[in-house]
Amino acid sequence: MKRNIIILAAAALALSAAACTDTPEESNEYKPIELTTKGSEFVQKGQTFTFDFIQRITNEAKGDVIISPLSMQFLLGMLLDGAQGETADQIAAVLGYGAGEVAQVNEYCLSMLNQLPELDRKTKLSIANAIYLDEGYKLKDEYMSQVGKYYKAEVANLDFSNGPEALKEINGWCKKNTNGMIEKILDEVSPDMLAYLLNALYFKGQWAEKFSKDRSEAEDFKDEAGNKSTVTMMKTEKEFPYSENDYFQAVRLPYGNGAYSMMVLLPKGKYGVADVAAYLTKCDWDELRYGMSKREVDLWLPRFETKFNIKLNDILSAMGMPDAFDGSKADFKAMSKDALCLSFVQQHAAIKVSEEGTEAAAVSSAGMLKESAMPMDNAIFHANHPFLYLITEKSTGVVLFAGRFANKKE
Repeated sequence: MKRNIIILAAAALALSAAACTDTPEESNEYKPIELTTKGSEFVQKGQTFTFDFIQRITNEAKGDVIISPLSMQFLLGMLLDGAQGETADQIAAVLGYGAGEVAQVNEYCLSMLNQLPELDRKTKLSIANAIYLDEGYKLKDEYMSQVGKYYKAEVANLDFSNGPEALKEINGWCKKNTNGMIEKILDEVSPDMLAYLLNALYFKGQWAEKFSKDRSEAEDFKDEAGNKSTVTMMKTEKEFPYSENDYFQAVRLPYGNGAYSMMVLLPKGKYGVADVAAYLTKCDWDELRYGMSKREVDLWLPRFETKFNIKLNDILSAMGMPDAFDGSKADFKAMSKDALCLSFVQQHAAIKVSEEGTEAAAVSSAGMLKESAMPMDNAIFHANHPFLYLITEKSTGVVLFAGRFANKKE
């Protein structure tokens, strides 16, 4: 049936190289996000979605990957507000929450929306949500009130029958809200669609300890099949939070005042990125984060850029929300009087990592080594084979972006 489909599009992220404006240290003190015990438990529940999402995408996609679990959480949160019955229960479960926790999802997203951009004046983080509706079409007032209050969603009507003009507007919104890193999220606007839901996440961070460009040089990079290529390797010897277990070495590289950091997970021995991603779905994330100890690290990290996009219908269905895509089962009556279902869900993302910083429009009982158990010589962390990386917020552990670098384009 024509015009009964809603499209959900995630316009992405940007992770960059240009330095941010210097801010006096006394005016850029790190102040953590304060969470109640219940709030902390709620954040931990959300990590179930995060690491399941990362594992499924890195297993399915080939080559270099960059995604944003947080961007998808915002979009699924907006979708959840419009869902009812089994459809709502499935979306909530995919997010890691119970059927009766919709209000808490909204409060969590609003808290992240308000607090994350304010944590570090040397790091730019912007989050934007939007809903584009076909000309003359309206969603229910209560739904519009919810997404306006908790997601600060911009709402606009466009003439979808005038595809080129509508496409220009939607892609322009994405380009604007990712500082030009994501120039388009759609190739066309179909007159059969009623609504497009979008989220854009942009991050630009300056390393707390920059790499010296003078030390960067070409080095071999070996993929998991043993094939060699050449990368520009950034090099430094400094003190960083570090840990290791049987599966991987981990090092955390802070940005700005330390509110945000990149954690690089480098597989060891016979293990690969897939094993590390599987490990994250089973481990205690807070134990991993807090189990790191400062240590002198001989660090090699490639300079790289990645652009990636993926259609997520099958992955989200497999995670537990198939009804949302089924026209005979989807229930979005809290959003619209019409029978709507999802046509597709997609995410586009980009990242640039350089000497200055970053811009971004498995089960094991082996514990992380404690500082007292570590030898005193420098840890050798040479990222010369595929690795997983996460951009995280310090106080909550929220994963904004995640990726795999393999020096291969899909």
